[in-house]
Amino acid sequence: MKKIYLFALIIFILPVSCQKKQVNLYEMELNPLRIDLADISLKGNFNSIDITKIKRLTQSEYDQLQLAKVESLEGYGCNDLSTGQTLLKNENGKIITIQIISDGEVSEYLLSYDRNGNLVDNLIVAYEDMVEYYSEVSSRINANEITVQTINYTYDEMDEDTDGRADTAVVRYKITPEFKFIND
Repeated sequence: MKKIYLFALIIFILPVSCQKKQVNLYEMELNPLRIDLADISLKGNFNSIDITKIKRLTQSEYDQLQLAKVESLEGYGCNDLSTGQTLLKNENGKIITIQIISDGEVSEYLLSYDRNGNLVDNLIVAYEDMVEYYSEVSSRINANEITVQTINYTYDEMDEDTDGRADTAVVRYKITPEFKFIND
């Protein structure tokens, strides 16, 4: 009797365990590429940047990163740009940051590239106006989500309002498997 019970149990368990493995393989094929970046905060913090020690981009690096295709970088040359951080690099592509450091401003852009090294998308993720303090952009990246916070300051000199006012906008983006930054 024990043999029959054991045999029936094996016959019942074997197809169920094989079926689960097949389902997992099938699910793996259907699941799109997952992008999982480390939790990071990006801000244009002028106080932490030593302008005399910044490694500026060479023309070769500028061309390789295809920065001429980024509309918002028009007018900036290699002397204004430096490499930031590599946030993701694998066989599917990479996501990096570059910094623009110019007179009175610091900006940081998030750039994504496909597996062939072609520029896919870009997004400003940090900005600080070091002179007038009219606006500030900071971002938080966690896994495949980007939260960009923009603060626009206004000062009314007519009313002698030295504290001013600020409007804040928060926009959330998702990073797609194609390395695009889409509004969430």
